[in-house]
Amino acid sequence: MTLSWLKNYNLLIFDQVDSTNSEALRLVKANVTGDFIIVAREQTAGRGQKGRVWESIPGNLHASILLESNFDLNRLKELSFLTAVALHKTIISFNKKLKTPSIKPELKWPNDVLIIGKKVAGILLESIRYNDKNYVIVGVGVNTHFVPNIHNILVTSLLNEGMILKHSDDFLSEFMINFHFYYKQWQTANDFANIKKEWLKFAYHLNKNITLNDGTQKVTGIFKGVDESGALCIGLSNGKIQSFSAGDVSYG
Repeated sequence: MTLSWLKNYNLLIFDQVDSTNSEALRLVKANVTGDFIIVAREQTAGRGQKGRVWESIPGNLHASILLESNFDLNRLKELSFLTAVALHKTIISFNKKLKTPSIKPELKWPNDVLIIGKKVAGILLESIRYNDKNYVIVGVGVNTHFVPNIHNILVTSLLNEGMILKHSDDFLSEFMINFHFYYKQWQTANDFANIKKEWLKFAYHLNKNITLNDGTQKVTGIFKGVDESGALCIGLSNGKIQSFSAGDVSYG
């Protein structure tokens, strides 16, 4: 297991915590400096998008990256795509090592990784300004070994799809190498275009029919990609393209 990424992050490992994102928030309020990676073997109150519960089974990967941010928080959503690309690259890397080429991960807008339409990983972004400093928290959950029970969502694990990892820490280490590579590139080049291009290569249901529900309306059309801000673009029957920055997407 390569640990070169550790020189850039402070590593904290907990046997049990309510949520790694919540622990990151507590670190912020303790006035920490530097970037952290927080890992929990088990979460008692894991969180997903929009307040949904994320069932945390010991053996899977539950982690949060705390970034002492100096970038424009208007770019925050871009980190979801960056993280998804890093997760995809990590799975593909293990595909080659473990010879499981049948696993072909896809990236679901805006923050999930799927295998054959089933969720294998999710991302939860949060930000906070505290004592005149911006902090960003990138929560990552990966079903490396076990399949959690999540209401109304098809779920799988890497093991369930044939990828046998010794430990979730092995996945974490490879992921952090990839995340740090993309993160530094994104910071120094102010570059979302390349991240977006990479994400679109593996976008789930691209150029196919989708329906988006943003809470006020349902819009059906062709998934045309994402714009410069990461908003979902839908091609309507009248030929126009409409963008949405949030909403639940269904497929078919």
